[in-house]
Amino acid sequence: MVDKYIRPDFLKAGDTIGVVAFASVVSQQQKLSRWREIFESWGLKVKESDHLYDSYVGELSAPDKDRASDFMKFLLDDEIKAIISFRGGYGSMRTLSIMDFEQIKNHPKWIVGFSDITALHCAIQKCGVESILGSMPSTILKFAEEPNNPDLAKSVESLRCALFGEEQKFDAKPHKYNRPGVASGRLVGGNLTLFRSTVGTKYENHLDEDSILLLEDVDEVLYVIDRKMLSLQEGGFFSRAKGIIIGQFTDTQREEVWGCSAYDLINDYMSKLDIPVAFGFSSGHEHPNYSLYLGREVKFVVDEEGSRLEFI
Repeated sequence: MVDKYIRPDFLKAGDTIGVVAFASVVSQQQKLSRWREIFESWGLKVKESDHLYDSYVGELSAPDKDRASDFMKFLLDDEIKAIISFRGGYGSMRTLSIMDFEQIKNHPKWIVGFSDITALHCAIQKCGVESILGSMPSTILKFAEEPNNPDLAKSVESLRCALFGEEQKFDAKPHKYNRPGVASGRLVGGNLTLFRSTVGTKYENHLDEDSILLLEDVDEVLYVIDRKMLSLQEGGFFSRAKGIIIGQFTDTQREEVWGCSAYDLINDYMSKLDIPVAFGFSSGHEHPNYSLYLGREVKFVVDEEGSRLEFI
């Protein structure tokens, strides 16, 4: 358990961000998109990693050592003020054992991404450094062509605010499965699959301190979600959490076989708890996708008006 987390410096106009492919390969269409314009419109400079556009076996953008090397190179580069993964997909967890995470404490900077990047966030939290669970170029690149898309605009603006340290309000509408209450704790979690994958490893967050657990996922079979939820329940994670946020569960498969939705299934686990629980929070693989500070203390409120998350 970390007593006090390190908060990296917020960005300002003129700063440089580094973009890496920490997991899956960047497609040709994504490469040719105008994603850089989004960051440049904020007054930021963009530096691309050496292996950003490589393609390796399977889903991987590059060999593990090369992806880890790209990350570490930017981490040690004082010119780089934030490191953003271009996309998720698969592969983040493969790099963790060959990373020097002690350097993250010595060179704290904002690390940004979600989905598969949750594995990296878990490792960073073990070092006691805050990070940003938020949108990536792969998920907001359409904004350059669709600047009037309101939900995309919210995702992009939330990322900008998080990087520049501007205050945001996070809330969700009432949901039939919400459980009312008020709780405080450190925001942890992210993608259900990756958070569950760290259990039993040195990157596991055992929720030994007061924690608000966030979970989301995409393109997953319902029985696999059930297996992971059951595993977390039996591991005591839900009973140790002070509050739980259920984000977006997108493109869930085999709901017709089960005769219920992902939220219906998850509610079977949440309904047993005597803590605040919020469903339908805008975090995950849909827009808007809020950019949230992992590792930071939050106040979490669920009542008849919906749910609210406030960073302390």
